Amino acid sequence: MDALINFLDRYFMPVAGRIAEQRHLKSIRDGIVATMPLLLIGSFFLIIAFPPIPALEALVKPYVNDLLKIVNATFGIIAMVASFSIAYSLAGSYKLDALAAGVLSLSTFMLSVPLTKDGNIPLNWMGSQGLFVAMIIAIFAVEVQRKFVEKNLIIRMPEGVPPSVARSFAALIPGFVIITSIWIIHMILIKTVHLTIPEAINKLIAIPLMRLGSTLPAVILAILAIQLLWSVGIHGAALVGGILGPIWLTFTQQNAAAKMAGEKILPNIVCQQFFDIFIYIGGSGTTLALAILLVFATKSAQLKAVGKAAIWPGIFNINEPITFGMPIVMNPVMIIPFILAPIAAGLITYFAMALNLVARPYALIPWTTPVLISGFLTTGDWKAIILQIINFAVAGAIYYPFLKLWDNKKYEEEQQLKKEEEKLAETKA
Repeated sequence: MDALINFLDRYFMPVAGRIAEQRHLKSIRDGIVATMPLLLIGSFFLIIAFPPIPALEALVKPYVNDLLKIVNATFGIIAMVASFSIAYSLAGSYKLDALAAGVLSLSTFMLSVPLTKDGNIPLNWMGSQGLFVAMIIAIFAVEVQRKFVEKNLIIRMPEGVPPSVARSFAALIPGFVIITSIWIIHMILIKTVHLTIPEAINKLIAIPLMRLGSTLPAVILAILAIQLLWSVGIHGAALVGGILGPIWLTFTQQNAAAKMAGEKILPNIVCQQFFDIFIYIGGSGTTLALAILLVFATKSAQLKAVGKAAIWPGIFNINEPITFGMPIVMNPVMIIPFILAPIAAGLITYFAMALNLVARPYALIPWTTPVLISGFLTTGDWKAIILQIINFAVAGAIYYPFLKLWDNKKYEEEQQLKKEEEKLAETKA
């Protein structure tokens, strides 16, 4: 195990650290995070529109269409919002005019979207279907803007001109080039392959990625990457989520759309809630069971104290007190169950939903929602509560033998220290 720790520290951690700080990935992550308030509000009204209790369902049925207007105004525009927020974040990291970058990216995104036969902008491209397009166009717009600023190919106004006016003129030349370039590419694609830019991006990039991202091997690899990163002290969920989060959120909205359409079996097993609600019970590593074991199944005073400090944050899926206080990070004993427990929970959850034993998630709820409540709210299925209990119990069974090894070691250390202190006290007496 020491060899594994040395390998992770020497080879894995530096690479992971560089990826975590990669400018474009951070901007995508921050830009997607900006859409979360809309997604949470939309999910709240989606749960109200389709309550999991039959009596309530009959009560709200006359108002479903009115409630779904709010869902469409939140879920339905995440790509449009992301086109602005990702560009805004990326431009800010370059210390460019972030507002101008966001506006240019949004305008370019709207230009690229295919129109209906009536000349209207279709709502479906404003939502998850257009998310990858928004990401690529936002990066393109900011990188073009950066090149023009670096080459000083912008209109600079004389001193005394209000800053807001000066920024507007500075954005003219790069904005003209960005918008014109996308328009030319759009026209070339239409004339040659009969596809618009979003359709081409989805066909070449988004659809293959989503097909790959929804598979069981992809789930296992994602969990493994998250846990390995946490094992060396890097926030694995933030890094992996920054890369795969757009795919998972797309699956979430597809499930929400299917739910609104009245489908009984939703299309996607894997989505954001699959990880947040059913796998990471107590936080990354499925550590709520471990927190309870620390309190009730250990002899070490130190580990009991860690458990008492960790149990309440763990109920809300926050587990830094355990990962750094126990610690699990760089701990050759506890890293093993820290990886195995969420993988087991992922396998159980995947097959339970694949066999339609438990309904698939459709409502995006805060990841801090306590276990049992969260499973029911995100699926509308009481059997999701049982699934969470099973995952919790299996995680506890996996952690227990490794915890006993670590507990015995810590207890022996404490007893040895106690004896040394007693001898020191006797010597002084």
